[in-house]
Amino acid sequence: MWQPSICLVFRRTMSLSHMLRFASYDAEGGADTAPLRNVVLYDKDEVVVGGRVLHKNGLIQCEREGRGATGLGLLYDVGEPGDLCLRTCLLEQRSEPYILAVELARHRIAMFVHKAEEWMMIELDEAHPAMWMWNKARQLFTKAMVTNDPVEADRAGRESLGLAVSASERLAMAHAEILLKRRFRTRAAPSTSIGVRLDPRRCGDALREVAHRHFRLTALPLRWDRLCPTQGEYHWDEADDWIAWAEDNGLRVLAGPLIDLGRHGLPGWVSSQAITYPQLRDLAYEHVKAVVTRYGDHIGMWSIGTGFNTNTAMPLHSKDMIDLVRTLALRIREGHRGRRVIVEIEQPWSEYMFSRPEAIGPVTFVEQIAGSGVRLDAVGLRLQMGDGVDGRAMRDLMEMSRLLDRYFQLDPKIIVTDLGVPDRPISIDGGRWRGEWSEELQGRWAMRVVPMLLSKPHIESVIWTDLFDHAETLPPHAGLITEKGAVKGVLKRLISLRKQLSKPLGSAAAPPTS
Repeated sequence: MWQPSICLVFRRTMSLSHMLRFASYDAEGGADTAPLRNVVLYDKDEVVVGGRVLHKNGLIQCEREGRGATGLGLLYDVGEPGDLCLRTCLLEQRSEPYILAVELARHRIAMFVHKAEEWMMIELDEAHPAMWMWNKARQLFTKAMVTNDPVEADRAGRESLGLAVSASERLAMAHAEILLKRRFRTRAAPSTSIGVRLDPRRCGDALREVAHRHFRLTALPLRWDRLCPTQGEYHWDEADDWIAWAEDNGLRVLAGPLIDLGRHGLPGWVSSQAITYPQLRDLAYEHVKAVVTRYGDHIGMWSIGTGFNTNTAMPLHSKDMIDLVRTLALRIREGHRGRRVIVEIEQPWSEYMFSRPEAIGPVTFVEQIAGSGVRLDAVGLRLQMGDGVDGRAMRDLMEMSRLLDRYFQLDPKIIVTDLGVPDRPISIDGGRWRGEWSEELQGRWAMRVVPMLLSKPHIESVIWTDLFDHAETLPPHAGLITEKGAVKGVLKRLISLRKQLSKPLGSAAAPPTS
């Protein structure tokens, strides 16, 4: 259940000149309060801009610096489809408040049209559930627009929005079925298409057996603060043991991230110092040199780092972040040009830019890396959802598909380095999808999302966020195995999916269902 709250987000002292106002309603009329969760403001080209949003005098008020049309994004309860991050179209300032539900519905209906045209599915049979729902959503939206009763407009807008979200999810899955069948009609998916992340501190024989039996790709986090908790003193035993085991058993390893510039990502002996960028670069270089020198002959794919785009551990200029990527990539490849390097993207929907608009957007960051002449073999995307922390609020299937399409024009391949949702409710700020989180729903979600991701021709691999639940699993309870060692349904479903994709699909039905 929603809990009424007021959210106020400030940027540094600034002149706020553009204002939008939205009305929201409940069964008794105008809502005195509204839950404002995962709130952002958008400029053109979906760029998140700084500002503030609050609920005042019965209205949601949005203020931003500068002028021009602005969009509002927030976590919104759509009913049966879920509690999801949605957004409005770009809107001009006006004296009369907009009705929030109607504007959210307007954007989703427009998104359906845009993606149907882009995917060449605009002529989909009207009897298809996606088209039936969309047409019904349009009718309800028209009703909301013509009525003079704002409460009735809100009610029709909510109904329209729920149907439009469901229609767009159906469209995304129908598109995924087509692409997956096309991609793997005559050839099997690579054995490394689906992988899992492990924690080297918690890899007993039973867990290793599961990893070896069902996966050929594993991700091994080599956290700087754990390998080197004290300057100059490395603790290699856990990583040594795990890497040797993976090599002996023929598992491909993605090692890293080696550097984490996100929240709490640096060793205490680094973050506690007032250091300059050149000092940080030199320390990071020596660390990467030590790790690659030790494991370079055993690992072919390296994650340089994560959190570079959010840049919360130590605020850096964009040119410094690019320089850091270049420096570390060169060091990893030194003496071995065959080593692959990736950079991971945190918060791919760029919520962090609302409170820190001077930060660099995810796509812009990747483009700047490429424009500076730094060669990446892939870009890693973290798609963890369900707890509402650090950009992990819930998105629907269409929104995920649409995000991945934005990376299609970029040169590097995409590796989804962390994919996962919880097996139980975590927080109202995390949202939900098609019901309250449970082990069964976690598995259903995975069987929609993983095939959809693998249908994209530019996605190389999808790595589930953790093999088993432990205190540091993100989001919590997203592992494939419980803390007590019980196998969850999501693991069984991923095993089944791997089996389906281990041979050409041919004339067989593709795994995703609309």
